Amino acid sequence: MLNDSHSQNRSPPLWAELDLCTGMRRFIAEVEAVYAGLPDGQTIADLRRTYDQVARRYSRHRPSGVRVRDELLPAGAANPVRVRIYEPLERTDEPAPALIYFHGGGFALGSIESHDCVVAELALASSAIAISVDYRLAPEHPFPAAFEDAFGVWAHVVKRSGALGIDPHRTILAGDSAGAALAVAVCQEARRNRMRMPAGQLLIYPALTAAADLPSYVEQADAPMLTAASLAYFWRLYTGHGAKAGDPRAAPLEADDFAGLPPAFIATANYDPCRDDGAVYAERLRAAGVRVEYRCAQKLAHGYLRARALSPAAAAEFAAISEGARALLRGTGTIAAPRDAA
Repeated sequence: MLNDSHSQNRSPPLWAELDLCTGMRRFIAEVEAVYAGLPDGQTIADLRRTYDQVARRYSRHRPSGVRVRDELLPAGAANPVRVRIYEPLERTDEPAPALIYFHGGGFALGSIESHDCVVAELALASSAIAISVDYRLAPEHPFPAAFEDAFGVWAHVVKRSGALGIDPHRTILAGDSAGAALAVAVCQEARRNRMRMPAGQLLIYPALTAAADLPSYVEQADAPMLTAASLAYFWRLYTGHGAKAGDPRAAPLEADDFAGLPPAFIATANYDPCRDDGAVYAERLRAAGVRVEYRCAQKLAHGYLRARALSPAAAAEFAAISEGARALLRGTGTIAAPRDAA
């Protein structure tokens, strides 16, 4: 998620004194320069165009070594859901491990196009088939539309895993920001429905609650790339101006039970109002006996996936996330044991 246009018109930048790495500083300055020239009161269509423009500017070339195809899966509540499938050419496992990815963008921005190179690189790094989901966006399609699409894709993959060449025992859910919330919500719904659970949760700076009652919402209220006010704006779009903000299928940190969920790898950024969403979720999973690896990038901000070509720190985080994906797909290795079992 990026800031709405109103939060960009500030001078001097409040992030100038933050302990950000050099590459992240350059990325933020370039992105904010794009938004600073925009008029106030942009429509959602305008915001989407700008978001996509920024995504294209910082997208790397899709790596060679992956076969890519788009499909429509009969998984949505009303219409088929478009997905993009990435298959590493040199994988040897049959059936293959898989990763289902939900893009970020505040439930209102972004697409499988905006996250194309991210998902392609994850597929290649983890030697897994990756499925990127083009779920419906708010405000035209508020909650539960995105959740229904996300859960529908998971149910379809479980049901049709053989035809897809996928091993459902080694399939994880992944996402960044709002997409991470969808991944968690699908895990919780799979547990409620007593259906097959994903093998793991790969969550990148997850936005998991609309309550804005954690310390980072105050400490990082004016963080670069995403302010607390912008985050609240996107939550209002998604939850019908707050009407559904307490529903854990929308904001999964509102759930009252975290037992029996899949192991998780959670990566956050220090300069991010939703930093503590990931930290608190990690704590609640551990308390429920779920294996978790949690990390917080101290010199990065929300959205650092796009900065990995400029920032060695962001590139290192992406490498750690890729290793986290491999560990979850193996079901062994680097995911830490819960504290009470240490």
